[in-house]
This record gives sequence, C-alpha cells and structure tokens, in this order.
Amino acid sequence: MIVSAEAMYKETEGSYGSLDKLVEKKLVQKKLLDQYGYRFELNASGDQYEVTATPIEYGKTGRRSFFVDQSAVVRGDDHGGAPAGASDNPVQGP
Repeated sequence: MIVSAEAMYKETEGSYGSLDKLVEKKLVQKKLLDQYGYRFELNASGDQYEVTATPIEYGKTGRRSFFVDQSAVVRGDDHGGAPAGASDNPVQGP
C-alpha cells in the first residue's frame, strides 16, 4: 500500500513524501495501517524513501519486521522486535 502511494505521490509532487503527506493527499488511510498491529516509520527525502514496519507487541502482534524502499522489494525477518533493513533477504510469503 505504501509503495503504491509513494509512486503516485512522486508522480504528482516530484519527490517522495512523508507518511503525513501521504495521509494528507488521501493516498494512505492511517487507520488502515493501525489495524495491522505494526508500527510504521517512513523516512522520505527527494528520490529516496525507506519504510520499516515493526510489531507493536513482539510475539503478540507479529514476529517479523519488514523494510521497503524505492526499489519496491519488501525485505524482512524475525529481529526480535527490532527494525528490518536493506540487508535483509526479500520476503517470500507469510
């Protein structure tokens, strides 16, 4: 959802946007993100962005952490509640 929103935002604004900007442009609904049990962090600057998703309650709302950037490759693994990063392997399903 965020990858698609960033692509649309960049097409109209010329750069990637923060989560607040994506919500403001109605490209992402914050309440939908909140329902997954993950904390989403998005850092955007010009032609780059990085998103991490970490379980709000490790072991209860999830075990895996995720990372995605402008490459649109979702990466992640079990990091004990810590964020995933660009060096993680691509995610191969649930």
